[in-house]
Amino acid sequence: MTFHKTLWTILFATLLVTRNVSAQHEEVPPDVFEAQPDGYLYGDYPGVFDDAEGDEAFGDGITVEAWVYFTGRPPDRKLHHSGHWIIVAKPGSYYISVAGRYLDSELDRNKPEGSTWLIFAVEGRQGGRGLGGAQLQPEEFPLARWVHIAFQLVVKKDGTHDTVFYDRHGEGRGRFSGQMGRQNTPLMVGGARPVTFPIDAPDRHHPDMWEWGKFIGRTEFGAMEGYIDEIRISKGWRYVPKGNIHPKRNLRVDDRTIALWRFEEGPGAPFYRDSSGNDYTLFPGGSLAVQPRGKPVITWGSLKRGKF
Repeated sequence: MTFHKTLWTILFATLLVTRNVSAQHEEVPPDVFEAQPDGYLYGDYPGVFDDAEGDEAFGDGITVEAWVYFTGRPPDRKLHHSGHWIIVAKPGSYYISVAGRYLDSELDRNKPEGSTWLIFAVEGRQGGRGLGGAQLQPEEFPLARWVHIAFQLVVKKDGTHDTVFYDRHGEGRGRFSGQMGRQNTPLMVGGARPVTFPIDAPDRHHPDMWEWGKFIGRTEFGAMEGYIDEIRISKGWRYVPKGNIHPKRNLRVDDRTIALWRFEEGPGAPFYRDSSGNDYTLFPGGSLAVQPRGKPVITWGSLKRGKF
């Protein structure tokens, strides 16, 4: 009897450990985008990924969502807007990022080490801004597992309305008094580069131009540590503002889809095609490594023929 009891105890402990390990380290498929230091993806399609006041295409708003896998935690910050890991960004309009504790903040200083912020931000047309998101305790940060995030925006006469979803749970609904900006800047994924662009009203420090670094706090942006499996940008709000949502990892294309990147080309690809059929291809920038695919002449010929 003692032998059997001991055996069952060992089997139960083994199953428990196996379950915990699998929960903490989910599988990373080969067909994903892998973020790299000082690297990013970009798509230079002016006016496509903004929600602009009075624009018929986005009158009902816009939804930006992604499946993300973090292999590390963002470090603590000594400056309020420094050290962000960019997931998706449209400079002058909005960005989604994660950041560590802000050590000069009484609120953050008292949080446990390893606490992080998931940040959803909107930049207004004249330099105004609105911030939202969720503060995560160390045990809540989705380290080494896939997590779904979504950010919904709509511009109305009384300001910019937003809803936030993290890990399939509604995290809140807010409104920013300013109107979200719309700029002819590229969409960036997994990291970002400094961007300068004109604004409606000059400010006293930059008479003719607005630097995106002024919004975040500096012109150097950190690439996230981890992988992105899918990103979908859609017209309108896909999800009810309250309650939980249940999107699948294999996001689908429908009549609301503006762009959907599945990253089936895998890490180091020379481009990532848009599965929506709208041909909004993403290209690597910065120091992002690109795996060679035959001779350059062949690659350029494929680009010219549009064989993505």
